[in-house]
Amino acid sequence: MKKIVCIALPLLLLAACQMRESAESGGPKPFFDLKGYINAQIEALNALQPTLEKRIQVDGQNETQELDSLDYEKELRMFLRSDINRKAWFDKYEVDSTFENGTLESVRYTTDTEDLKTSLLEVEYEQGEVSRIYIENKTESVVADVRQELLYEPGQGYRLFTAQKTAMSSEQEVIVEVEWD
Repeated sequence: MKKIVCIALPLLLLAACQMRESAESGGPKPFFDLKGYINAQIEALNALQPTLEKRIQVDGQNETQELDSLDYEKELRMFLRSDINRKAWFDKYEVDSTFENGTLESVRYTTDTEDLKTSLLEVEYEQGEVSRIYIENKTESVVADVRQELLYEPGQGYRLFTAQKTAMSSEQEVIVEVEWD
């Protein structure tokens, strides 16, 4: 038994080191590469600049805008900030994948670790392509509690929901919805 442990332990350590090295060197990542995916979407949308409708709702007050262009890097920054591919978080998230007829339908990353902002990242696929990304973020502090729900649908648009409650005010809700052609 000691021999098995002596042989297996170094092999496990080597595999863990290789996984970390590949993630740090830009190799395969242990989780969905949200940052890489959203950056590719930003590049494509900035090149296309589709006409769009942007709806903003702040505490029930609505505003709608028809736009010919948008700074997608700025608009999708919240998605980039929700990337969970960090070396220190490799063991913090549970992964649940759904397959149908051998084809990946969805991957769901969840954590109960309270000091991590992103508690849920769900990626859905249709015919091997990303069809929907849903994220739940939560930040709690003495000054404010912030809850976010982010939804991105390639080729269609995105939705950002933010609820913020500060120590001195009631909860404020902001919803931003963008749809393009």
